[in-house]
Amino acid sequence: MSFNKSAVLSILDSQFKKDFVAGLALTKPQWGEVAMKIASNTKTNTYGFLGQFPKMREWVGERQIQAMQAQGMSIENKTYETTVSIPRTDIEDDQVGLFRPMVQQAAQSAAELPDDLVFGLLKKGKTELCYDGQAFFDTDHPVYEKVDGTGSASQQSNISKGGNTGEPAFYLLDTSNAIKPLIWQERTAPEIETKFDPSQSEKVFMEDVYLWGVRSRGAAGFGFWQLAHRVEDTTLNAENIMAALAKMKALKGDGGKLLNLRPNVLLVPPSLEFKARQICEAELINGSSNILKGVLKVVVSSQVVE
Repeated sequence: MSFNKSAVLSILDSQFKKDFVAGLALTKPQWGEVAMKIASNTKTNTYGFLGQFPKMREWVGERQIQAMQAQGMSIENKTYETTVSIPRTDIEDDQVGLFRPMVQQAAQSAAELPDDLVFGLLKKGKTELCYDGQAFFDTDHPVYEKVDGTGSASQQSNISKGGNTGEPAFYLLDTSNAIKPLIWQERTAPEIETKFDPSQSEKVFMEDVYLWGVRSRGAAGFGFWQLAHRVEDTTLNAENIMAALAKMKALKGDGGKLLNLRPNVLLVPPSLEFKARQICEAELINGSSNILKGVLKVVVSSQVVE
């Protein structure tokens, strides 16, 4: 029987697409906890607004116009794929069922890609630059005397360091704003593509295999550094969490105005999950009321492991 443009391949194509949709639903991504989604329709998006943390002021005299930077943080989309070949003989021998779980797994991996990129970005934050030209996690972010970003500059930090304890770093985040600490820029949502027709694919004709693959485009990037704080080389405990919370809440924007940050997420690697949950979720700590209960939501990601 010829399978060129046959009903069998048409059914297979339809089934794989259904399996792909089912596979996407198997994963509940976490990136939305820490990143805002920006729909992209071009190769590179430039975020000029990141030059100003918007705060209201009393209107005295004329408006003070805060112009967006002409050149802000730019994030270039990248293309991601996974491709699998299926022997033509397996389709002739009705072994298609063996490949359906692979389609679902590929879809699941595609759904997890934003998590991988967004959370993976945090562990690069000590070296990769954000909008102000400093590393995202740094001790000397410039903050200017005047609200328009001019005048003398002072330095502010979004990183805390202790003595080397052997414990991995953890993070405090403020995700209560419209703008999140990180950005997930989606250019093309995951989609499945098939190459089943020998007349259209040299691979089918020359190697007797059919191809199917998954493709997506997007990128992760840094938002406001003020909304994230890294704590490293120290023990995860209530005292160190509260010290970092105090540092975040004391941050000021250009012009010296408090930013009124509301840290609400504690992000930890898996090795610190249960310690973090005890600190943030237990009713009692050593017989006393837990003052951190309900203050921070614990989010766990293996991508922040260094």
